[in-house]
Amino acid sequence: MFAADAILELQRLLGSESADTVAGDFDLGTGALLVASTDDPNVDIDGCCANLDRMAEAAQARMPSEAGPLEELNAITDLLFGVIGFSGNRDDYYDPNNSYLNQVLQRRLGIPITLSLLCIEVGRRAGVPVLGIGMPGHFLVRHRDEENYFVDAFNGGLLMNRDECGAVLRQAAGDDARLEEHHLNPVTPREILARVLRNLKAIYWDREEFDRCITTIGGLMAVLPDRPEEQRDRGVVHLKAGNHQQSADDFAAYIEAAPNADDIETVRNALSRLRSTLS
Repeated sequence: MFAADAILELQRLLGSESADTVAGDFDLGTGALLVASTDDPNVDIDGCCANLDRMAEAAQARMPSEAGPLEELNAITDLLFGVIGFSGNRDDYYDPNNSYLNQVLQRRLGIPITLSLLCIEVGRRAGVPVLGIGMPGHFLVRHRDEENYFVDAFNGGLLMNRDECGAVLRQAAGDDARLEEHHLNPVTPREILARVLRNLKAIYWDREEFDRCITTIGGLMAVLPDRPEEQRDRGVVHLKAGNHQQSADDFAAYIEAAPNADDIETVRNALSRLRSTLS
Protein backbone atom coordinates (compact mmCIF):
# COMPACT_ATOMS: atom_id res chain seq x y z
CA MET A 1 0.00 0.00 0.00
CA PHE A 2 1.48 3.34 -1.06
CA ALA A 3 1.55 6.23 1.42
CA ALA A 4 -1.16 8.16 -0.42
CA ASP A 5 -3.42 5.08 -0.43
CA ALA A 6 -2.83 4.54 3.29
CA ILE A 7 -3.81 8.14 4.00
CA LEU A 8 -6.99 7.74 1.94
CA GLU A 9 -7.84 4.56 3.86
CA LEU A 10 -7.23 6.44 7.09
CA GLN A 11 -9.65 9.15 5.96
CA ARG A 12 -12.27 6.51 5.15
CA LEU A 13 -11.80 4.81 8.50
CA LEU A 14 -12.26 8.08 10.36
CA GLY A 15 -14.95 9.47 8.11
CA SER A 16 -17.94 8.28 10.13
CA GLU A 17 -16.30 8.57 13.53
CA SER A 18 -17.03 11.64 15.62
CA ALA A 19 -13.95 13.57 16.68
CA ASP A 20 -15.49 13.73 20.18
CA THR A 21 -15.97 9.97 20.62
CA VAL A 22 -13.79 8.73 23.49
CA ALA A 23 -14.72 5.07 23.26
CA GLY A 24 -16.85 3.02 20.93
CA ASP A 25 -16.50 1.04 17.74
CA PHE A 26 -13.57 3.00 16.33
CA ASP A 27 -10.83 0.56 15.28
CA LEU A 28 -7.82 2.32 16.69
CA GLY A 29 -5.55 -0.64 15.89
CA THR A 30 -6.35 -0.50 12.18
CA GLY A 31 -5.86 3.26 12.26
CA ALA A 32 -2.43 2.87 13.84
CA LEU A 33 -1.48 0.22 11.28
CA LEU A 34 -2.54 2.54 8.45
CA VAL A 35 -0.26 5.18 9.97
CA ALA A 36 2.53 2.59 9.82
CA SER A 37 1.61 1.86 6.19
CA THR A 38 2.37 5.47 5.25
CA ASP A 39 6.02 4.63 5.94
CA ASP A 40 6.12 0.93 5.03
CA PRO A 41 3.94 -0.30 2.14
CA ASN A 42 4.42 -3.92 3.25
CA VAL A 43 2.66 -3.70 6.62
CA ASP A 44 0.52 -6.83 7.07
CA ILE A 45 -2.56 -5.15 8.54
CA ASP A 46 -4.65 -8.33 8.62
CA GLY A 47 -1.85 -10.33 10.23
CA CYS A 48 -1.25 -7.67 12.89
CA CYS A 49 -4.97 -7.47 13.67
CA ALA A 50 -5.09 -11.26 14.00
CA ASN A 51 -2.20 -11.00 16.46
CA LEU A 52 -4.16 -8.44 18.50
CA ASP A 53 -7.17 -10.77 18.43
CA ARG A 54 -5.09 -13.66 19.77
CA MET A 55 -3.76 -11.52 22.60
CA ALA A 56 -7.29 -10.45 23.45
CA GLU A 57 -8.41 -14.07 23.62
CA ALA A 58 -5.49 -14.89 25.90
CA ALA A 59 -6.32 -11.92 28.13
CA GLN A 60 -9.95 -13.02 28.38
CA ALA A 61 -8.82 -16.48 29.46
CA ARG A 62 -6.90 -14.91 32.34
CA MET A 63 -9.91 -13.03 33.71
CA PRO A 64 -11.80 -14.53 36.63
CA SER A 65 -15.55 -14.85 36.29
CA GLU A 66 -17.37 -11.72 37.46
CA ALA A 67 -14.10 -9.80 37.21
CA GLY A 68 -14.10 -6.22 38.43
CA PRO A 69 -12.56 -3.32 36.47
CA LEU A 70 -9.08 -3.63 37.99
CA GLU A 71 -9.08 -7.42 37.56
CA GLU A 72 -9.96 -6.99 33.89
CA LEU A 73 -7.25 -4.39 33.43
CA ASN A 74 -4.68 -6.48 35.30
CA ALA A 75 -5.40 -9.50 33.10
CA ILE A 76 -4.46 -7.40 30.05
CA THR A 77 -1.38 -5.74 31.51
CA ASP A 78 -0.05 -8.93 33.13
CA LEU A 79 -0.30 -10.70 29.77
CA LEU A 80 1.26 -7.93 27.70
CA PHE A 81 4.07 -6.91 30.04
CA GLY A 82 4.56 -9.91 32.30
CA VAL A 83 4.05 -12.84 29.91
CA ILE A 84 4.66 -11.55 26.38
CA GLY A 85 7.29 -9.05 27.48
CA PHE A 86 6.36 -5.74 25.88
CA SER A 87 8.44 -2.92 27.36
CA GLY A 88 9.41 0.69 26.94
CA ASN A 89 12.36 1.39 24.67
CA ARG A 90 14.62 3.34 27.01
CA ASP A 91 17.76 2.80 24.91
CA ASP A 92 16.44 4.45 21.75
CA TYR A 93 13.31 6.37 22.74
CA TYR A 94 13.18 8.48 19.55
CA ASP A 95 13.50 5.58 17.12
CA PRO A 96 10.54 6.05 14.71
CA ASN A 97 9.84 2.31 14.93
CA ASN A 98 8.57 2.92 18.47
CA SER A 99 5.63 4.81 16.94
CA TYR A 100 4.61 2.22 14.34
CA LEU A 101 2.29 -0.43 15.76
CA ASN A 102 3.51 -3.22 13.46
CA GLN A 103 7.06 -2.64 14.69
CA VAL A 104 5.91 -2.50 18.31
CA LEU A 105 4.22 -5.87 17.86
CA GLN A 106 7.28 -7.37 16.18
CA ARG A 107 9.98 -5.96 18.47
CA ARG A 108 7.87 -5.78 21.67
CA LEU A 109 9.26 -2.31 22.25
CA GLY A 110 7.48 1.02 22.23
CA ILE A 111 6.92 4.38 23.85
CA PRO A 112 4.10 5.37 26.25
CA ILE A 113 1.57 6.24 23.54
CA THR A 114 1.99 3.07 21.45
CA LEU A 115 2.17 0.71 24.42
CA SER A 116 -0.97 2.38 25.78
CA LEU A 117 -2.59 2.03 22.37
CA LEU A 118 -1.78 -1.68 22.52
CA CYS A 119 -3.56 -1.96 25.89
CA ILE A 120 -6.58 -0.10 24.51
CA GLU A 121 -6.88 -2.30 21.44
CA VAL A 122 -6.34 -5.61 23.22
CA GLY A 123 -8.90 -4.42 25.74
CA ARG A 124 -11.42 -3.43 23.09
CA ARG A 125 -11.11 -6.81 21.41
CA ALA A 126 -11.49 -8.55 24.80
CA GLY A 127 -14.57 -6.52 25.69
CA VAL A 128 -12.74 -4.41 28.28
CA PRO A 129 -13.19 -0.63 27.91
CA VAL A 130 -9.69 0.84 28.31
CA LEU A 131 -9.33 4.60 27.86
CA GLY A 132 -6.28 6.64 26.87
CA ILE A 133 -5.18 9.38 29.27
CA GLY A 134 -3.14 12.11 27.62
CA MET A 135 -1.34 13.45 30.66
CA PRO A 136 1.28 16.10 29.76
CA GLY A 137 4.68 14.53 29.19
CA HIS A 138 3.44 10.97 29.54
CA PHE A 139 0.59 8.76 28.33
CA LEU A 140 -1.43 6.45 30.57
CA VAL A 141 -4.54 4.27 30.40
CA ARG A 142 -7.34 3.41 32.78
CA HIS A 143 -10.45 1.25 32.85
CA ARG A 144 -13.57 3.19 31.92
CA ASP A 145 -15.26 2.16 35.18
CA GLU A 146 -12.35 2.89 37.53
CA GLU A 147 -11.47 6.56 37.71
CA ASN A 148 -8.89 6.54 40.49
CA TYR A 149 -6.27 4.11 39.19
CA PHE A 150 -4.12 4.39 36.08
CA VAL A 151 -1.66 2.16 34.24
CA ASP A 152 1.78 3.26 33.06
CA ALA A 153 2.33 0.98 30.07
CA PHE A 154 5.86 2.29 29.47
CA ASN A 155 6.89 1.12 32.92
CA GLY A 156 5.70 -2.46 32.70
CA GLY A 157 2.01 -1.84 33.34
CA LEU A 158 2.60 -0.15 36.70
CA LEU A 159 -0.68 0.61 38.51
CA MET A 160 -0.78 4.12 39.99
CA ASN A 161 -3.15 6.29 41.99
CA ARG A 162 -3.65 10.01 41.36
CA ASP A 163 -0.86 11.10 43.69
CA GLU A 164 1.57 8.82 41.91
CA CYS A 165 0.44 10.26 38.57
CA GLY A 166 1.34 13.69 39.95
CA ALA A 167 4.83 12.45 40.74
CA VAL A 168 5.21 11.14 37.18
CA LEU A 169 4.07 14.50 35.82
CA ARG A 170 6.65 16.36 37.92
CA GLN A 171 9.35 13.98 36.73
CA ALA A 172 8.39 14.67 33.10
CA ALA A 173 7.58 18.39 33.28
CA GLY A 174 9.60 19.70 36.22
CA ASP A 175 9.20 20.07 39.98
CA ASP A 176 6.85 23.05 39.62
CA ALA A 177 4.30 21.11 37.55
CA ARG A 178 1.02 20.45 39.29
CA LEU A 179 -1.45 17.77 38.33
CA GLU A 180 -4.82 19.27 37.36
CA GLU A 181 -8.04 17.31 37.09
CA HIS A 182 -8.22 17.78 33.32
CA HIS A 183 -4.77 16.22 32.91
CA LEU A 184 -6.35 12.84 33.65
CA ASN A 185 -9.31 13.20 31.30
CA PRO A 186 -9.70 10.51 28.61
CA VAL A 187 -8.76 11.48 25.07
CA THR A 188 -10.41 10.36 21.85
CA PRO A 189 -8.99 7.66 19.56
CA ARG A 190 -8.56 10.38 16.94
CA GLU A 191 -6.39 12.38 19.34
CA ILE A 192 -4.35 9.26 20.14
CA LEU A 193 -3.54 8.79 16.45
CA ALA A 194 -2.75 12.49 16.18
CA ARG A 195 -0.33 12.26 19.10
CA VAL A 196 1.44 9.31 17.46
CA LEU A 197 1.75 11.30 14.24
CA ARG A 198 2.96 14.44 16.03
CA ASN A 199 5.72 12.40 17.63
CA LEU A 200 6.79 11.17 14.19
CA LYS A 201 6.51 14.65 12.71
CA ALA A 202 8.91 16.01 15.35
CA ILE A 203 11.35 13.11 14.91
CA TYR A 204 11.52 13.44 11.12
CA TRP A 205 11.82 17.25 11.30
CA ASP A 206 14.72 17.00 13.74
CA ARG A 207 16.41 14.41 11.50
CA GLU A 208 15.77 16.55 8.41
CA GLU A 209 14.03 13.59 6.78
CA PHE A 210 11.70 15.96 4.99
CA ASP A 211 9.95 13.50 2.68
CA ARG A 212 8.91 11.38 5.64
CA CYS A 213 7.91 14.48 7.56
CA ILE A 214 5.69 15.60 4.66
CA THR A 215 4.02 12.19 4.52
CA THR A 216 3.47 12.20 8.28
CA ILE A 217 1.83 15.62 8.14
CA GLY A 218 -0.42 14.30 5.38
CA GLY A 219 -1.54 11.65 7.87
CA LEU A 220 -2.14 14.33 10.49
CA MET A 221 -4.27 16.30 8.04
CA ALA A 222 -6.39 13.17 7.50
CA VAL A 223 -6.80 12.62 11.24
CA LEU A 224 -7.40 16.29 12.12
CA PRO A 225 -8.99 17.86 9.03
CA ASP A 226 -10.10 20.91 11.02
CA ARG A 227 -6.52 21.95 11.94
CA PRO A 228 -5.27 24.15 9.07
CA GLU A 229 -1.99 24.75 10.88
CA GLU A 230 -0.90 21.28 9.75
CA GLN A 231 -1.17 22.41 6.13
CA ARG A 232 0.92 25.47 7.00
CA ASP A 233 3.53 23.24 8.61
CA ARG A 234 3.60 20.99 5.56
CA GLY A 235 4.22 24.09 3.48
CA VAL A 236 7.21 24.92 5.68
CA VAL A 237 8.63 21.41 5.27
CA HIS A 238 8.08 21.53 1.50
CA LEU A 239 9.99 24.81 1.47
CA LYS A 240 12.86 23.25 3.42
CA ALA A 241 12.88 20.35 0.95
CA GLY A 242 13.00 22.73 -2.02
CA ASN A 243 9.47 21.86 -3.22
CA HIS A 244 8.48 25.43 -3.96
CA GLN A 245 5.24 24.83 -5.85
CA GLN A 246 3.92 22.43 -3.21
CA SER A 247 4.92 24.89 -0.49
CA ALA A 248 3.07 27.70 -2.25
CA ASP A 249 -0.01 25.51 -2.65
CA ASP A 250 -0.04 24.67 1.05
CA PHE A 251 0.48 28.27 2.14
CA ALA A 252 -2.34 29.45 -0.15
CA ALA A 253 -4.68 26.79 1.25
CA TYR A 254 -3.77 27.80 4.81
CA ILE A 255 -4.48 31.48 4.09
CA GLU A 256 -7.89 30.56 2.70
CA ALA A 257 -8.72 28.25 5.62
CA ALA A 258 -7.45 30.50 8.44
CA PRO A 259 -7.63 34.13 7.25
CA ASN A 260 -7.61 35.50 10.81
CA ALA A 261 -4.72 33.43 12.16
CA ASP A 262 -2.10 35.29 14.18
CA ASP A 263 0.65 34.38 11.73
CA ILE A 264 -1.32 35.07 8.56
CA GLU A 265 0.80 38.06 7.45
CA THR A 266 3.99 36.03 7.87
CA VAL A 267 2.54 33.27 5.70
CA ARG A 268 1.27 35.77 3.12
CA ASN A 269 4.75 37.28 2.85
CA ALA A 270 6.30 33.83 2.46
CA LEU A 271 3.78 32.98 -0.26
CA SER A 272 4.51 36.23 -2.08
CA ARG A 273 8.24 35.47 -2.10
CA LEU A 274 7.58 31.94 -3.34
CA ARG A 275 5.39 33.17 -6.18
CA SER A 276 8.08 35.62 -7.19
CA THR A 277 10.58 32.77 -7.26
CA LEU A 278 8.26 30.54 -9.25
CA SER A 279 7.50 33.23 -11.82
